[in-house]
Amino acid sequence: MPPRPPQPPWTPPEETPPAAAPPPRSRRLLLGVGAVVALVVALGAPTADRYLFYKSGRPSPTVHLAEPGQTLTYEHVSWKSAIEPTTAPPGSRHNTPDKQWLKITVTRSATDDTGAVLTAKPELKLKDAGGRTWMAEIYEDNTPTEKHEVGKEYSYLAMAVVPAAVGKEVQLNLEPNITYRMDTPTEKLFAPDEENLDKDRRNDVIVFRR
Repeated sequence: MPPRPPQPPWTPPEETPPAAAPPPRSRRLLLGVGAVVALVVALGAPTADRYLFYKSGRPSPTVHLAEPGQTLTYEHVSWKSAIEPTTAPPGSRHNTPDKQWLKITVTRSATDDTGAVLTAKPELKLKDAGGRTWMAEIYEDNTPTEKHEVGKEYSYLAMAVVPAAVGKEVQLNLEPNITYRMDTPTEKLFAPDEENLDKDRRNDVIVFRR
């Protein structure tokens, strides 16, 4: 066999530096291009499938009413909210005169040590007087990943798009998670919890009147 031609010297590939670790005390989510696209897609998606899923496996909601500007305390956590009109995100197909974009600010604070570990993100919806529902998507989460400080306020920012005709009347429906604790050991996350069995069956909704 003829000798192989000389090969160029091997050069090792450049190493990619590891990604920087996230700050330990924050999980703030900012609206970048990808986040905007995801937000627009999520808000434009129909809610029928989600509604049928919840309706088939959950009891009728237990409603807790918060008057305009009022803070409501439930299961060791105090909640308040504010809704204001805003402009559509870039690239939204829901940017027409018959649509209204809304910015929602939700503030939470633990009232005691139990509330300090009930850190799960709530589910947010907007509902009009006729019962129609629109999802609100959280795009900025200013809560820490660890135990919350008792009495300190943390916030979520969310957006939703509704028909312009109901933009001034829709009310925030907040569904708190009253069972997940951030101090639960990993091996027990999916284990049956007899202590919280009744809470797991509940369907609590805090409605913020306008």
